[in-house]
Amino acid sequence: MPAQHSSGTPPIANDAYRLMVSNAPIAAAAIDAQFKIFCWNDAAGKLLGVSPDEILGKSIYELVPANRHKLLGKLLQRTMRGGEVTQLEVRIPSQADQIKNLVFMLSPIADAQSSVQGVAVWILDETHRTQLSRQLAQTERLASLGTLAGGVAHHFNNIIGGVATYVDYALSSGSVIDMKRALQLTSEAAARASKLTQSLLSFAKKDTHRTDMADLTEIVLTFVHMVERPLSEQNLELQLDIKAVPIVPIEANRMHQVLGNLLTNAKEAMPQGGTIRLAIDCDEKDIILSFADTGCGIDPKHLPLVFEPFFTTKGLLAGGDQGNPGLGLSVVHGIVTDMGGRIDVESK
Repeated sequence: MPAQHSSGTPPIANDAYRLMVSNAPIAAAAIDAQFKIFCWNDAAGKLLGVSPDEILGKSIYELVPANRHKLLGKLLQRTMRGGEVTQLEVRIPSQADQIKNLVFMLSPIADAQSSVQGVAVWILDETHRTQLSRQLAQTERLASLGTLAGGVAHHFNNIIGGVATYVDYALSSGSVIDMKRALQLTSEAAARASKLTQSLLSFAKKDTHRTDMADLTEIVLTFVHMVERPLSEQNLELQLDIKAVPIVPIEANRMHQVLGNLLTNAKEAMPQGGTIRLAIDCDEKDIILSFADTGCGIDPKHLPLVFEPFFTTKGLLAGGDQGNPGLGLSVVHGIVTDMGGRIDVESK
């Protein structure tokens, strides 16, 4: 069946154009300079459930939810005036209370003198792709949850097992000194459990609304002031390279936690001392905070895993002798992402 046209079809809709639209495998329509639909193919009718008689001569706005009208108007003007190809994503209800995710691609229709006379509208059904993306994200979340649950169970099992041993020893010991030592070890185990819980809370916390906002440069300078002297006593030099950048309000407490976790990681990589470099710079789009150290670096095979929860090369899970549960960098990643930023890591 050929594409349908109204009696007011402008001259730009010639036979070749009509043939192209009619046989297009995707939904297609064409609108004039007043944004009225003058061409509508079979694929569009099947996708939206609208016959040519119902839509020809009507405004393109009738195909889009009211909350997207303003954006659609801006995109149509850009396409008409500037000849740009633009696109609009919309969600519309369909049968059985389902939602269709559609993308309206808008491209200019020009005459022989390259004057834009109307807009071609190509409508893509992205519903299936969107559903697959959500399913993939859900699968990844479940996989991460399994890793998280396994790590939590392992660490708390070790802590509780230690507490049980210390308590049993204290009850069976006849020495006050031994009992005090057992209680001290129990207290240290409880502190480790508390620290692990706090790290988990920081890792899981999302969509929090904070009021302790401060400029990023101010936060970094405050952090440096707090840690510079203790670092020098550990043979660690702290270098600053702060460029003039726009003021960016950041949640101070959470950013201090980010810097603190990065500092802990850097110190563990430089047990004999070294240099830590903090830099702030910007490009056309972003403010960039860099945190570097002169430590041993990261094995290339471990680099993709450093932000995974409970991944560690030094803690008990890795056969080491440190109580580090491997949550430091995953907490950093979670906080930075939750604040709307991005984080990446490089190692030489």
